[in-house]
Amino acid sequence: MTEVGRDSGRIIFMDGGHNFRDIGGYPTRDGCHVAQGLVFRSGTMSELSDRDHAILDNLGLKVICDLRSTSERSRRPSRLPEAAQYEIWSRDHHMSAGDLTEAMHRPDATPDTVRALMIDAYRTLAYEQAPSYRELFLRIAQGPLPLVFHCAAGKDRTGIAAALLLDLLGVERERIFADYALTDEFFARGCQLIASDPVGHRFAEVDPAIWEPMMRADPAYLAAMFVALEVRHGTAEAFIRDELGLDDEDIMTIRDRLLV
Repeated sequence: MTEVGRDSGRIIFMDGGHNFRDIGGYPTRDGCHVAQGLVFRSGTMSELSDRDHAILDNLGLKVICDLRSTSERSRRPSRLPEAAQYEIWSRDHHMSAGDLTEAMHRPDATPDTVRALMIDAYRTLAYEQAPSYRELFLRIAQGPLPLVFHCAAGKDRTGIAAALLLDLLGVERERIFADYALTDEFFARGCQLIASDPVGHRFAEVDPAIWEPMMRADPAYLAAMFVALEVRHGTAEAFIRDELGLDDEDIMTIRDRLLV
C-alpha cells in the first residue's frame, strides 16, 4: 500500500462503497493541516449496504454532491436510506470529455493512444465540470458539513475536484498527486464496476490492456490538468476565481473551515 494508504483513518472501507476516503490530514505549506472528518471523496454510492449506511450516519454526513451525469444517475441511482436527511445535490448534464469508448474500439487503439487521450481529456475536464465544481465549492464554503462529493469511479471528476480543493488549501503538489494516485488501490473494484454497468458491454470486445489506462490514476493526467489551468489563468486558484466565480470571502471561508 502507498504511503497515503497507510495514513491512519483516511480510507473508509465499505461493503458496497467504492474509493471512499477523507481528504483531511494533509499538511500545508504554511504549517497548517487539512481538517479531518469534514470533507470526503468517493466513487459510486449505488451499492451501499445497510452497514455502509451506518458508517455514513457515524460520520455525521449532511451533504452529498453527486457529480455524475444525468444518464449515469439514471442507470445506477445511489442506494441511500429512505429516512436519510442528507442534502443531495446533482446537476443535469451529459459528459463529453473523457468519453473514450469510440476511440478504444478503433483497430489501431493501443494502451498508449488511450493514455494520450486521457491526458488530453484532463486538459478540458475542469472546464466541462466547472458548474458542478462551483456548487461543490460554495457548499464547502457556506453549507453544512460533513460533505462527500463523488462520481462513478471517484477518480476523474472527483479527483480533479479534490486536487483543486487541496491546492487551494495550500497542500504541496506532490501530496496532491499521491492522494490522486491512491485510487489505484481500488483498481480491481473499479474494473468490476465498469464490467457490471448496464453499458459495460461496450468494453466486452476490447482488450482490457487497451482500456486499463482509462481506469488508472496516472499522475500525468492530473499534471496535464494543472498545466492547462496555469497556462490559461496563471494559477489553479485563479481558475477557481475566474471560472467558478468564487471571491475572496468564499476562499477565505473555505480555508477557515478546513484548515487547523
